[in-house]
Amino acid sequence: MRAATLIPAANSPWASASRACVLAIAALLLAWPLTFPSGLLGAALGGLAGALGADLLARRQPHLRLMSVLLLCLLVLGCGLGLAWLLISSRWLASLLGPLPALQLSQAMQWFFVIASGLFALRFSAQRWPLLAVLEVAFVAASVVTRFAAHRDGMVHRPLRIGDWAWSRGIDPVVIFLVLGGLGSLLLAAMLVSEERRRRLPLHFLALLLVALLLLVFVRTGGLPKPQPAGDLGLTGEPQDASGEGETAQARGQSQKGDSHQMDDLPFKDDYGSRGSQAPVAVVLLHDDYSPPSGVYYFRQTVFSQYNGQRLVQATRDDVDRDIVRSFPSRPTAVALVPPVSKIRKTLRTSTGLLVDHVRPFALDSPARFAPTRNPNPQRFQRAFEVLSHVQILPYDEMIGRRPGNSKWTDAQWRHYSEAPQNDRYLQLAEGILERLLPEYRSDPLAQALAIKDYLDVNGVYSRKSTHAGAGDPAASFLFGDLTGYCVHFAHAATYLFRSRGIPARVAAGYAVAETSRGQSSSILIRGADAHAWPEIYLEDIGWVVVDLSPQQSLDDPWDEADPELQRMLGDMLRQESWQEEETSANAPLTWKKVLASLALLLCFVLAVAYIIKLYRRLVPFFGPPKKLPRTAFRAALDGLADAGWRRRYGESREDFAARVSPLAPTFGELTRAHVAHSLGSVDGRRPAPEMLRLSHQTTQEIGQTLPPWRRLLAVLHPWAWLRVR
Repeated sequence: MRAATLIPAANSPWASASRACVLAIAALLLAWPLTFPSGLLGAALGGLAGALGADLLARRQPHLRLMSVLLLCLLVLGCGLGLAWLLISSRWLASLLGPLPALQLSQAMQWFFVIASGLFALRFSAQRWPLLAVLEVAFVAASVVTRFAAHRDGMVHRPLRIGDWAWSRGIDPVVIFLVLGGLGSLLLAAMLVSEERRRRLPLHFLALLLVALLLLVFVRTGGLPKPQPAGDLGLTGEPQDASGEGETAQARGQSQKGDSHQMDDLPFKDDYGSRGSQAPVAVVLLHDDYSPPSGVYYFRQTVFSQYNGQRLVQATRDDVDRDIVRSFPSRPTAVALVPPVSKIRKTLRTSTGLLVDHVRPFALDSPARFAPTRNPNPQRFQRAFEVLSHVQILPYDEMIGRRPGNSKWTDAQWRHYSEAPQNDRYLQLAEGILERLLPEYRSDPLAQALAIKDYLDVNGVYSRKSTHAGAGDPAASFLFGDLTGYCVHFAHAATYLFRSRGIPARVAAGYAVAETSRGQSSSILIRGADAHAWPEIYLEDIGWVVVDLSPQQSLDDPWDEADPELQRMLGDMLRQESWQEEETSANAPLTWKKVLASLALLLCFVLAVAYIIKLYRRLVPFFGPPKKLPRTAFRAALDGLADAGWRRRYGESREDFAARVSPLAPTFGELTRAHVAHSLGSVDGRRPAPEMLRLSHQTTQEIGQTLPPWRRLLAVLHPWAWLRVR
């Protein structure tokens, strides 16, 4: 019994050629970023040579052993790489061709032999074991995925050759990538269509085209896919309702209890995931030059200052942490108790575009005013807002000598910012650390905080994997244990040590971006990897001051720097002041009108494809190859009968069907005999091409003469009667 195959058999020239083209394109995509143009040419030619050569050998040597072929591929690969190496290592050849041509030719040879031998082995193996055809599909899929995987993680400008071309012409490259993805699906499908179902190939492609069209309609009505960062300290998610800006902290705390996206405290995790951390989540524009004294831009989103007996949580009082805005304002909103502008702080306006939803807005340093702004690019940004901040410009060494806290605080406010675990070890450790300070600095709050920071930086070990989450006091388990943890552990431990010395402190969460990542740009790209928690202390006349930890030891690999091209491009998008009406309508909520319009567009597309196929089947006898006329002419006549409502029944022979329709089309019987004779290889029954065309045309005329006008019109309008032709 003949085994079923997953791919077209090698004796089909069309299948062999199409498969070779698919594999050559895959090889080209794989080599694209790795070699010169000469190497790309070598990879494409290698893909064609390997696939076609394997089909040819399998057809002519059906009994050749697979292991022998694989050993031959290894031998050819070794010889080819040896020749390529000899080309650049031999002074005589290099001087004869020139250094650059020799290098380009060597690259072409390397890629040719690597791709040709590899695909030859894959193709020949699939011929011997049809199930191994999945390896070919995996190769094609991997080559496509590797070229566009970065875009999926929010790198909307990659691949650069496509992204730069599209953005420079005002085209979102996602549309181009969706089209390429659809074409890639078609290429994969072409490799999986069996020879026995070759006649159904147009239907397979039609179905895939319909799926691609539905995807485009979905993106058009529902918006573009957004990168989903993971492990971001709960900063992203569905935002709160931007209703009243004047709600109290207690009311806000109560409203958060029913919202799974709002987090009352920072979670201590034993395994803090990093998947999706490279995805961009926002871009911030600085409207004036600003260099933070710490060398890091801190964008605070929320704070945790209330000690509940176990850990720090968000405050439920309405007289503390009033510098935090709990929801996106619907109108310009001033922030209470902002440190005044002086030689310590200056005003700085920033614009923020959110690439993913956030539970609340964030701001640089001490925000004084939030205001919603018009979204310049709804296809990319979820929302946009502006912040006027009073940012710190005073260096840390000039803040020595400031008193802790605020003289206007009540006793309850002081207790709020100084409560800590009832554990004497915090105070004992803090006093031990401060013994190394000079006597004149031991009572200074900032000097104490910096000394504690230095201790944790030197002795602590940063790791996103730890073993403290199950402890009753995770901060104590971290601080008095192995000192291994991530930012949440360090921030809580430092805050408790600060509070043990009577220094008002809290934990803040948001994003921390190094100034070096900004480069020369006025925009700052924020990624999921920038999510961070840090401790802050309050100094008289200065306000909240960041005293962040920077462990010198780390068990994790450092993050890659933000892509400057992506940072520049998103910043330019945010600067756009134009508001195009079509973008607004494209991102409006999905309505029944849009659904009906999309369905009508889809129906028109289906009808157009069906009519094209119907017309092709009718006209192919007149311009197709003469040797195929017995089949194409017979098929055209069958289509005409199907339009008239006559179809061959299941199990009915061609001759019986011809006899049944003879009252309608007598000539069809003669056309059937010619077709059957050609199919069986009978020389006597063969007819010349003009004769076959005459029989097909006469059959069509006979069908038309016997039908009433309305039935002939219906036959012309019927788009897919040919689907039921046997």
